[in-house]
Amino acid sequence: MNIRPARPTDIPGILELLNEHARRGDVLPRSAASIEQTLPDWLVGVRDGEPEAASGRVIACVSLLFYTEALAEVRSLAVHDDVKGQGWGRTIVKELIVQARQRGVPTLFALTRAVKFFQSVGFAVTSMERFPEKVYRDCVQCPVRHACDETAVVLHLNAPVQERLEIRDWRLGASLISNLQSPIPNIPITQLPIYPITLEGEILMPKKKEKPQIKKVVLAYSGGLDTSVIVPWLRENYGCEVICFCANLGQGDAELAGLTEKALASGASKVYVEDLRHEFAKDFLFPMMQAGAIYERRYLLGTSVARPLIAKWQIAIAEAEGADAVAHGATGKGNDQVRFELTYKALNPTLHVIAPWREWDIRSREDALAYARKHNVPVTQTEKSIYSRDANLWHLSHEGGILEDPAQEPEEVMYQLSVSPEAAPDAAEVVKIEFEKGVPTAVNDVQMPPAAIIEKLNELGAKHGIGRIDLVENRLVGMKSHGVYETPGGTILYAAHHELETLCLDRDTMHYKEQQAVRYAELVYDGKWYTFLREAMQAFVDKTQETVTGWVRLKLYKGNVIVSGRYSPNSLYREDFATFGQEDVYDQSDAVGFITLFGLQMKVRAMMEVSDGGKTRYAAPDYSKFKRD
Repeated sequence: MNIRPARPTDIPGILELLNEHARRGDVLPRSAASIEQTLPDWLVGVRDGEPEAASGRVIACVSLLFYTEALAEVRSLAVHDDVKGQGWGRTIVKELIVQARQRGVPTLFALTRAVKFFQSVGFAVTSMERFPEKVYRDCVQCPVRHACDETAVVLHLNAPVQERLEIRDWRLGASLISNLQSPIPNIPITQLPIYPITLEGEILMPKKKEKPQIKKVVLAYSGGLDTSVIVPWLRENYGCEVICFCANLGQGDAELAGLTEKALASGASKVYVEDLRHEFAKDFLFPMMQAGAIYERRYLLGTSVARPLIAKWQIAIAEAEGADAVAHGATGKGNDQVRFELTYKALNPTLHVIAPWREWDIRSREDALAYARKHNVPVTQTEKSIYSRDANLWHLSHEGGILEDPAQEPEEVMYQLSVSPEAAPDAAEVVKIEFEKGVPTAVNDVQMPPAAIIEKLNELGAKHGIGRIDLVENRLVGMKSHGVYETPGGTILYAAHHELETLCLDRDTMHYKEQQAVRYAELVYDGKWYTFLREAMQAFVDKTQETVTGWVRLKLYKGNVIVSGRYSPNSLYREDFATFGQEDVYDQSDAVGFITLFGLQMKVRAMMEVSDGGKTRYAAPDYSKFKRD
């Protein structure tokens, strides 16, 4: 091993290594400029004998960030996957400790998920509030600070302390050390929480709540690696009985195969697998479609709308089984944790909620596989796709991989549901969809149940490259994400339903409904399905759908949905009403009074401007007065 100070030629290699770990959420991303500015504070690891090449030869890195002369943070620790388990991380951190001691730093700290690793090199677990410099500099800006899953660790080095301040509370300490203003707008620093602190710098924090005593928990179970290891983890850490629940939402037979056997082999006492496809379509997808809800103009909310249904059944099973807790496998960074837990609160707030990703030390796929092997959890697949996917009856989503860079075009091999528009048939295909009070009832004159309609339209749309969306979206937690969605059937249904509404809804109702659709979409995206506002908005939507009956004919052609006809017995469009001739329903001379009243305020203002010989501000200049050169 060769551990040495970083050089300018190492910057590309450091970036490549950090970017890979940042994609997994293990470290924060760094820019080349920030590394260059702090290069003297970086160490890198390279193999002895390797050529002094450019990008790619750095297989370990770490840096120090100095807050004061007496305090520095260990940051950006990363080790290449090819050499994990060979001691590179331990070696480079120990060298960093030597460097810090030589530079006279009394205290090192880190915020980490790899607690056991840092303990193995001498660090001790401590409270994050011991480092107000860090809290005030970075943590107050973090969108997930209230659900932080990192642990603070500290290492005191044998270096002399120049002076010791008599700090009586955290608030005063932060002011003295960092001379910072309050990080919270409109709240002075004197009103921030007070925590006593000793002369030795120990903050006397309130005791943490002990883990609740759980007897039985219902876990939202998918059968993947994460939820598979959650089963033994719950038994080991809570000593409770674990019941697994899997919702069949149309994710496919491959994902559902062997779920019961796998869950029981992992330690579950009972497994529920419920086919919820028709409930999903009838009670969630169709109402959302009737509302016209589309998040940020393009996302048809396939993942968002599924979570409340899963959580609803979790609660029902927990109540039937006498469980006192529910658990999910959502990470602490995304939207799903909010969607699950808001539904829990709405349906049964007395149940305890366990979110292992906010508690455990498992921070990587390798950690999870090791845990699975230790606890004899059957994991048949160890190769992970570069993409993170979520599939159900409504859509297939893709994140990760090349999509981490929104400047890159998604690769065709990523798509699993639809063909590319270029590869779609050269001839258009016509599809006819019938609606009754806004609810789809038949495709091509064949009556079908709700889920079957979506499945049929998925088949047709996927064949013609319909429903591909490449989107940079704003997550609920405050950060942006880049994803690609395949929603062929949903795209066709939204188009058909909208066209029928153009016939059946009056102007004011349709325009108001379009405004409300934006808010409805936000509620679904944020996990607020079971709220009074969403239900009240749904009541309005249901009222608007009373006349939305008829059919729409569409052409599917190379990614396009083209309307070729629409009909409703309740149509507000009448050819005899729209003609230019004088009819009983409308006399063209009526327009004079209407236009006069409609533009009265404009006329009054213009008359005021032209009084006393003036001109309106829109008057054209008199070009006759301009001289030619």
